[in-house]
Amino acid sequence: MTLIFFKKEMRNAFVKSIIDLAEEDERVFLLVADIGTYLLREFKMRFPKRFINVGIAEANMIGVAAGLAMTGKIPFVYTITPFVTARCLDQIRVDVCYQNLNVRIVGVGSGISYGRGGPTHHSLTDIAIMRALPNMTVVSPSDPMETEKLIEATGRYSGPVYIRLPLAGDPVIHQEDYSFSIGKAEFIREGKDLALIGNGVMVYHALRIARLFGIEWKSSAVLNMHTIKPIDKEAILKVANEIPLIATIEEHSILGGLGSAVAEVLAENSFQGIFRRFGFQDQFCSQYGEKGELYEQYGISSHNIFKNLSSLLGVQNR
Repeated sequence: MTLIFFKKEMRNAFVKSIIDLAEEDERVFLLVADIGTYLLREFKMRFPKRFINVGIAEANMIGVAAGLAMTGKIPFVYTITPFVTARCLDQIRVDVCYQNLNVRIVGVGSGISYGRGGPTHHSLTDIAIMRALPNMTVVSPSDPMETEKLIEATGRYSGPVYIRLPLAGDPVIHQEDYSFSIGKAEFIREGKDLALIGNGVMVYHALRIARLFGIEWKSSAVLNMHTIKPIDKEAILKVANEIPLIATIEEHSILGGLGSAVAEVLAENSFQGIFRRFGFQDQFCSQYGEKGELYEQYGISSHNIFKNLSSLLGVQNR
């Protein structure tokens, strides 16, 4: 695979894809909670009767989406991640998941994208919350192209879906011919000494770490686990049978997210190797700053993870 590391935005990819989907399927609606006035202007202009701004009333937005889904529509709800997950948990649980409705919940600004907004705007437990809900599918795409493929796939998918997007400046990993399937992990890089499993923007960091180990003559596999639920057990067990050291990397709490999902599979299948989770510890991210600065402060930058894994592999740090 040819890797192209320049910056684009998954938000723009989402908008492009939902416009294309709405063009093909008149059942597609877009609901927002007083956000994205400029970003979503084209959708609103082209499909005014299928664009609903509920105002700053996120819980009500979920209820409206559930009602639309019960009439056969495919509603997408879009707003800032903590406001569309934690704030709306009961509505998602009862209105959407209990009835197994075709509602797509899109959280933008996931993880610490809003680093200067503080803990009220961070979303480090959203995957844990969403994957605990019966019937919910949880997906965290790694770049704009994967986001486009995901939105396209949701048009054919049955049941609730939670889609986790960062805020801006996302590295591009995939080409247009990338084949995507919900629930099926992607092997981006083969290796034998270490397997790095990431999702979202952390797939890019996993590739950076793999390249650092390549300099040190260690072979690192990289697995893009874009779908956290249902998790691709087959892919996890494949690397578990072939590679002695597995590490997960996520912009999320180490509790309940990707690391926990992978750990569950490994534990239930008697993995005999070494497993490590890299993410935010069981604490609020109380510092303020840009994402890169917070990665360094909380120990999940590429360099910090490389240093930690190097000691396990017996590699002398540079």
